[in-house]
Amino acid sequence: MTNILQAETLIPHRRHMKLLDRVVNPGPNGLQAETTVAESWPLARNGSVSSLLCIELVAQAVSALSTWRRGEGAIPRPGLLVGIKDAQLFCCTLPIGARISIHVEELYHLGNYAVFTGQVTSGSALLCTATLQVIEPEEEGFLHLLRARGSHSTGEEKGG
Repeated sequence: MTNILQAETLIPHRRHMKLLDRVVNPGPNGLQAETTVAESWPLARNGSVSSLLCIELVAQAVSALSTWRRGEGAIPRPGLLVGIKDAQLFCCTLPIGARISIHVEELYHLGNYAVFTGQVTSGSALLCTATLQVIEPEEEGFLHLLRARGSHSTGEEKGG
């Protein structure tokens, strides 16, 4: 049985930074996400977007996994991408309209620090592999800091 969830319920990203559409079959150590490259994405130009967004796709899939693991009804929380241990981009751009799959797996974690590996594909083409280091800070102190700095990532929508 396939379990498909809307990504918006699992990630804090909104507007132009919400890149994932769906999460498929999440599990304790990983998941698959799917999306379609859109003109509204950052770095869009001349019918394509920069392949650098593959790193963000992997990071958003990690965020979705974090929320899913906290259980039904969990609210997405901002986290920090603190390091890119390894990344290989196998193309320069992603065409608008391309269907993209992202697969992430946790390699290990210690407290609120974790390392994940991810692959971004389109059909049978491998677009990117990445190993990311992330931290999910304690919620209250971190969210207070984001609000004090006027961040748009706190889940509070601002006009624009």
